[in-house]
Amino acid sequence: MATPHIQSAIPKKRYQYGEFTITLLTDIQSEDSPDYLYLMAAVREGNAQPEVYITCETIMQDGARTYQVRVLSDQQEHIISTQPQWGNEKAFCEFALEGISQMFELSDEQPTPIG
Repeated sequence: MATPHIQSAIPKKRYQYGEFTITLLTDIQSEDSPDYLYLMAAVREGNAQPEVYITCETIMQDGARTYQVRVLSDQQEHIISTQPQWGNEKAFCEFALEGISQMFELSDEQPTPIG
C-alpha cells in the first residue's frame, strides 16, 4: 500500500463509522512531498493498520496555493479532487467521510463522533 510517511501528527477528531474507526490527523510532520494539511485514516475493527488514507495536500497550481485530495489504499492511489475549499477542515472531513462511505458501501451508516 502507498502509505504516508508520518513522523508526527495530532489526532484531532475520531469517528465510528460502521465497522471502521476514522481518525482525522492535523499538524502533520512528514518528509513526503507534497505537504499534508489533513489526513484521514480508516481502520477496520480488528485490524491494526488503516485500510485507506484520504489526504489533503497543499500544492501550487497556476501560481496559487490550492489543495488536492488523494486516496491511498492497496487497490488505488489517485487524486480525486483539487479545489481550494479542501483547505477548510469541515469541508475536507465531510468530503472524506462521504468518500469512505462510497468506498466501503456504508450508505446505511452514519459517522458518529467519538470522544
